[in-house]
Amino acid sequence: MNIFIQWVNEEGELELVTPPLSGVILPGVTRSSLLEIAKSWKEFKVSERNVTMADVTKALQEGRLKEFFGAGTACVVSPVNQILYKGERIHIPTMEQEKPLFNRLMIALTDIQYGKVKNHSWQWPIIESQLQARASV
Repeated sequence: MNIFIQWVNEEGELELVTPPLSGVILPGVTRSSLLEIAKSWKEFKVSERNVTMADVTKALQEGRLKEFFGAGTACVVSPVNQILYKGERIHIPTMEQEKPLFNRLMIALTDIQYGKVKNHSWQWPIIESQLQARASV
């Protein structure tokens, strides 16, 4: 699962941030799809960079952290409202947002996956004759 954080960064910009790909952070279709969708909206900065728990706790203390969510093939997009860190339960205001980003991203992605968005560049038509030919093999 990959993590995503929406916050107002230290420069005052609304930003969606996720850790960059590395030996620990693995590439995935869901991760890359969410990044592409978020970038296409052009509503906020989208970044791939390292984020520490010190960054998270500081943003929370300063009231800048808006949402925290996980994403992956099995969970698609899953909101996080609490983190256990150093024995302390830290509340995340993900579920308190008026129009949560995690939900908008999940709807946008699943609408593409289920064909509610027509002629999206990620979709490939399946021709009935191709299905029948494969079924007979």
